[in-house]
Amino acid sequence: MDDTAAMQLALDEARRAMSHGDVPVGAMVLRDGEVIAAAHNERELRNDPTAHAEIIA
Repeated sequence: MDDTAAMQLALDEARRAMSHGDVPVGAMVLRDGEVIAAAHNERELRNDPTAHAEIIA
């Protein structure tokens, strides 16, 4: 996966966060161009101040 495609997936994750009232942040973890994790902010959804996208991913 190239950088542009990975960024698009991160933006898709951010939109998921925004859809349930969270700060629109998405995170992707890639290894050798392969997605091994994807997540979005869930602080408000989980009522958990540590549920940041980069931590969940």
